[in-house]
Amino acid sequence: MKYFNLKTENNFNSAILYAANVIKIGGVVAFPTETVYGLGADVLNEEAVKKIFAAKGRQADNPLIVHIADKNDIFKLAKNIPDWVIGLTDKYWPGPLSIVLEKQDFIPSAVTAGLESVAIRMPDNIVASELIKKSGCFIAAPSANKSGRPSPTKAQHVMADFKDEIDVVLDYDNSAIGLESTVIDGRGNYPIILRPGAVTIEMLIETCGYAESAYNKSLDIKKPLSPGMKYTHYKPKAEVLIVYGETSLMAEKINDLYKKNKNIALFSSDKLAEKTKVQKVITYQGINEAANLFYDALRLFDEQNIEIIICEEFDYKDIGEAIMNRLKKAAGEKYL
Repeated sequence: MKYFNLKTENNFNSAILYAANVIKIGGVVAFPTETVYGLGADVLNEEAVKKIFAAKGRQADNPLIVHIADKNDIFKLAKNIPDWVIGLTDKYWPGPLSIVLEKQDFIPSAVTAGLESVAIRMPDNIVASELIKKSGCFIAAPSANKSGRPSPTKAQHVMADFKDEIDVVLDYDNSAIGLESTVIDGRGNYPIILRPGAVTIEMLIETCGYAESAYNKSLDIKKPLSPGMKYTHYKPKAEVLIVYGETSLMAEKINDLYKKNKNIALFSSDKLAEKTKVQKVITYQGINEAANLFYDALRLFDEQNIEIIICEEFDYKDIGEAIMNRLKKAAGEKYL
């Protein structure tokens, strides 16, 4: 595995060109995006795509998202695209929005998990954009972590999960958002959210007039349309518990647990943390900072061999809904 620190690399372009050539010849490259780090390969190289699944230990029926660097490439990858979808791409691309559409016939089934649909995204990150452009390929990429583990928001997270299974790691800024993209089904008359993210249902309703959430409903997930719908995701090694309620009552529950087990950690607001006796704490100032720190906190606590991670519940609004989607999966929906 070759590592490039693009924050200090004297020749940014040469590192990108090296990684782009690896993509061209069928290799696998970890690269930053504004959401989380991705693990990419040439969409049209089915053997390269299979390397992603092998490296991650990912199930073959879990589709990948195709990353592009030009909005107009949506027409090369998908067909029968509704007008309202183009309106969304005009507003939110580049950005944290992936759109499931009817795929063009040339897209390999390994990318789409055998489905007739494909998820497409245009990332808002200079490294991702340049890598796609310089490679001359559309890049299929899930998050750059072992399947089931917390997603990576730093290159160090990628390197903790992989050794020689991948070819290149491009280290740039930490992910600005810290959660995976919103995924919507774009094949109907309005957006249906399959996975929540930074583009919220409120934003979609404002743009399209109507939107629905389907990720928390009873769906046929034997053939998931989007990553994050079927398998265990986002889990650290430690047990995760969610705590909710009035601040003093939450603090009382946490302190009662701390009396029994000192090897616990807390991810919460400053307001709650100040009322507990827990020593290992990561706090946030607002909902966006919480999203940015969430996966990093889970991984940091794992490095410290914490047994139980307690996370304060978030309001189901704005990006809080996306955090709760990940948190409930990490905790197996277990509450303190």
